[in-house]
Amino acid sequence: MFLRTRARAVPRYLSGVRAMSSVHVLPLDPPSLDEETRLQTERVAEMEAFFAHPRFAGIKRPYTAEQVVTKQGSLPVTPLPSSLLADKFFSLLNRAQEQGKPVHTMGAIDPVQMTQMARHQEVVYVSGWAASSVLTTGSNEVGPDFGDYPYTTVPNQVQRIFRAQQLHDKKHYDERMRASPEARAKMERIDYLRPIIADADTGHGGLSAVMKLIKLFAESGASAIHMEDQLHGGKKCGHLGGKVIVPTSTHIARLVASRFQLDLMKSTMLLIARTDSESGNLLSSNVDPADQAYILGTTKEGSKPLAQVLSEAEASGASSPEIEALELAWTTEHPLVTFNQAVEKELELSPIADKKAAYESYKKAVEGKANSDARAVAEDILGKKIFWSADLPRTKEGYYHFTAGIDAAVGRAMAFAPYADLLWLETKTPNLEQARSFARKIRAKFPGKMFVYNLSPSFNWSAHGFSEADLKNFIWDLAKEGFVLQLISLAGLHSNAAATAELAARFKEDGMLAYVELVQRKEKAIGCDVLTHQKWSGANYIDHILSTVSSGSASTSAIGKDSTEHSF
Repeated sequence: MFLRTRARAVPRYLSGVRAMSSVHVLPLDPPSLDEETRLQTERVAEMEAFFAHPRFAGIKRPYTAEQVVTKQGSLPVTPLPSSLLADKFFSLLNRAQEQGKPVHTMGAIDPVQMTQMARHQEVVYVSGWAASSVLTTGSNEVGPDFGDYPYTTVPNQVQRIFRAQQLHDKKHYDERMRASPEARAKMERIDYLRPIIADADTGHGGLSAVMKLIKLFAESGASAIHMEDQLHGGKKCGHLGGKVIVPTSTHIARLVASRFQLDLMKSTMLLIARTDSESGNLLSSNVDPADQAYILGTTKEGSKPLAQVLSEAEASGASSPEIEALELAWTTEHPLVTFNQAVEKELELSPIADKKAAYESYKKAVEGKANSDARAVAEDILGKKIFWSADLPRTKEGYYHFTAGIDAAVGRAMAFAPYADLLWLETKTPNLEQARSFARKIRAKFPGKMFVYNLSPSFNWSAHGFSEADLKNFIWDLAKEGFVLQLISLAGLHSNAAATAELAARFKEDGMLAYVELVQRKEKAIGCDVLTHQKWSGANYIDHILSTVSSGSASTSAIGKDSTEHSF
């Protein structure tokens, strides 16, 4: 690790303590002003070295090392265990990218699934959807993925998995070290310390909430988190409709706040920036010029705003079906277009000879500029102002209509790239060509940038025309384009459901025959260690500890001759 902090000189009377704690000792008396200044200078230099480490190559920080250090307090900052796993994850990703291979995994919903995955999967994924639907903490009020559960929920699940990883690592290590070299050579070696990637949703609030959430994740054991550009309070699962995205600059602020919090902790946890703009068709605010080219408006003048029409109908006592009909009628009468599309239409009606050349000239002049600048350019070309309003069609909640699609997603990913370690394109269909186009456009500007792909169970994979060979090769083909991290976000949930549904149905008719055939025999056949669930849970490991500390006899051993697991 490159996180070791400089140790101070230690008084003689603390030498014994120093021998036990070789990194830091807190002074008994306040330092002098000169000493305080010297220590601050050293800490800033250490933070600058932290910033400059190759691990952060290409990462942009719009703040200084000194601004971080002054917010850390006087307590020495020591590495969290999660940073060890984060460094492991970073190395794993880089090795996979060099080989053109994927790091692919599944979402685990409990320690059982984590331990079984550890034999085959290199990382573990913790889903916010699963947390919302089956694992919610606090009130235990489970429900759909609207991001409305307590923000401690997913970090708590990460901590649960991380602590289970440590238990199973310890019992596995104990079992190996207690065995003879000959027996150990024949034992399967299992790495339970798999990096955990977790779902941070939208950050669950403003920037201070984002920072608290990131701190929880780092302390809980996460190696990486992903955060999406949806609106907190309007958040939906990436594969539901009605998604509201935030301005590009708002999500960048979330990423910067997240990095600042990690720097405060000297954590190397990775940040994954996800965009839902490929299918998100509402925008919370038009404040960012980067988004304005994708906002939809109407060119029909003299109309009441849609929100006013609906509000007046509600006030008059109109029913929900009547209000829905009014909304449909308004949007039908007011076709929505971007400002650029409005300009193109006006050019078609204008006396300008070379309309195509005029439009291309216009687009080149306004690329990346605000709508106010685009209006000025259009007026200069056409000789008149264009009526176009994005405010008239705003929703009741005040949201703007947005042109979802791959172009918007590429633009947003480009903006997020300097602040994130990996980029995630959330899609509405599993589309290799779309992913390839996205990745190549991003990598033209950010060579070597790594991507994430959600192999979502929300897709009906059998309905998308894939052959069996296509399905088998899909993740490897994606990996060639830089989609290094790939995950079936809810595989654990669905596999749990499928296995339980089959067992429940068979058990009702066949009794214990069903359990033996579907569970015990299968566990034995595939070498699943949960077959002996007492040993799996750590009973042998804890029994050895208790025997060590209490000099216990065989008669009090939990794994003695009376244990039923000796029958397996």
